[in-house]
Amino acid sequence: MKIDIQRLIGNKNYCENIFKHFISINVINKIEPELFGRHLNKALHNLEFANFILQEHEHSIKEKLKGKSFYDWCVTIFYYSIYHASLALISRLGYESKNHLATITTLILFYYHKDNILEKKEIEFIIEKMHLEKEDIDTIIDSKKLREEACYGADKSFELLQAKNMQKQTAEFINKVRGVLEE
Repeated sequence: MKIDIQRLIGNKNYCENIFKHFISINVINKIEPELFGRHLNKALHNLEFANFILQEHEHSIKEKLKGKSFYDWCVTIFYYSIYHASLALISRLGYESKNHLATITTLILFYYHKDNILEKKEIEFIIEKMHLEKEDIDTIIDSKKLREEACYGADKSFELLQAKNMQKQTAEFINKVRGVLEE
């Protein structure tokens, strides 16, 4: 089934139908809402570790591994921080998701269409980070694509600027998620 991401954002009924489809094929399942803390803790854990690795480029990595950088792994870890924060949001609602598109659909339906907690730009940020088909936002790095290139590619060299940009955006998103979950 081909799903139109922009239509998920623009059409609540379409989004709700896609959500129901994911439930019917067991890609989205009900869980205990109290489990959201595990995903939030994992998101914070990943953010902290990525920040540590990024900072160590100025210290031990610079000294012990001259000429080496691990910005690709920073991007990968930031990506997983965003994903776990998103899973925390849907877990709080009492759902678990088995794929990125189902996670995005759930976030859009409940946090954008129904409760109006996340803004369109935040939804687009999540889509950009978690879904490869969304290419409309030039100012935000596609972290899932970068994460895949970092893990599987051998030709792409990652720069400090990319990792720093991803660090800032991830921290802002995690802070927003924490605020939502603490309400």
